[in-house]
Amino acid sequence: MMDAIDIDLGTLDAQDEAELVIRHPKTREPTTWVWTFYGPAHAKTRALADRVSREALRRSVAERQARINGEPLPDEDPQTPDQIRAETVDSIVARTKAFTPVKLGDQQIVFSPDAARALLLDRKKAWLFVQIVNYLKAEENFIQPSAPS
Repeated sequence: MMDAIDIDLGTLDAQDEAELVIRHPKTREPTTWVWTFYGPAHAKTRALADRVSREALRRSVAERQARINGEPLPDEDPQTPDQIRAETVDSIVARTKAFTPVKLGDQQIVFSPDAARALLLDRKKAWLFVQIVNYLKAEENFIQPSAPS
């Protein structure tokens, strides 16, 4: 018989939001720029996942129906890399609650969905896009570390 493990699964639940401290792209040192994202179980993230799933299901049903009816598959132009990136950026923006103000040259950028989208679409800031995508892919970033035992 196994010994009981003293663990509270509730302490391992994903939080509704988490903060990513943006790192310098070359030195990897933390900066003072912080992005706050909605967690995997947050209503905004669930709504995004539902929208993406519904679209995939719609495409799948249309293809299946065409096959059943002996019709040609629906013509959908393949997406360009820029279109895929734009969709990914839109998904990131949907999960972004805020970011701290940041300077860009002589202007200050404050959070808005449009400002986040512009920064993430800027090819000169591909490092930012990569940091955020990697952060959001790792669900453990939304789980609080355990208290020391």
